[in-house]
Amino acid sequence: MGLFKTHIEFRSDNFPQTSEEQKEWDGQIWGYTLAKYLTEELPKHGVNVLDISHEDWGYLIPLADEKFKDIWIGCNHYQEYENGFLVFINPSKPIIKKGFFKKIDISEQLTFVANILNKILTTNPTIYAQHWWDEKDMKLIGQ
Repeated sequence: MGLFKTHIEFRSDNFPQTSEEQKEWDGQIWGYTLAKYLTEELPKHGVNVLDISHEDWGYLIPLADEKFKDIWIGCNHYQEYENGFLVFINPSKPIIKKGFFKKIDISEQLTFVANILNKILTTNPTIYAQHWWDEKDMKLIGQ
């Protein structure tokens, strides 16, 4: 089975750091304005979301619909660039384990979510230099 598109990096000046992020994370982690943007855009494309939660690595957007219950989207500032961001789908592999013996194929759901993210992040003129990570990029994070 081939590599699924689950990580997209891009650049934009449209998602500034909030004052809360500056205080709480000392300016190292941000992406709330991006997470907020995604929670507004995803439902327009058929993907309902739950409330954003912040983690020690960035922001987590859980998907609300039953068919996406095992998937969430993460986003954060991508430190490679001053105005860089990374959005990723979790899990990044199409087969997930449920319980001790059951395995579920979520290929269709991953592809659907990736296509929606691609549409959202490539049609906004304030977002540029989009790059879906390939196998070489994924090895950098141990996937």
